[in-house]
Amino acid sequence: MRADKLGSAARRALSDAGEGVGLTPFKVLIQVKGEPDENQRRQLADAGARVGMVAGDVLTATVAPGDLGGLTEVDCVAYVELSEPLHPETGSQPQK
Repeated sequence: MRADKLGSAARRALSDAGEGVGLTPFKVLIQVKGEPDENQRRQLADAGARVGMVAGDVLTATVAPGDLGGLTEVDCVAYVELSEPLHPETGSQPQK
């Protein structure tokens, strides 16, 4: 695992999960070196990532906790971070 490629939230989640298998998959953002081509997408899939949307050099993906560390070993991966909402839902309505 290349910890320098993981964002702080991803490192924390990986630590909390203990790299367990069978846990709820993580939704992640992956920054790759350059715009992803078919070869890079195949490398990501082989590492366990299910790629969703692509925007430039950033991809969304779902990855099992046990595959997160291995994803950082893929050469084309520059950075991995958990996908998190900018404003977490609080369950209450905004006051007017």
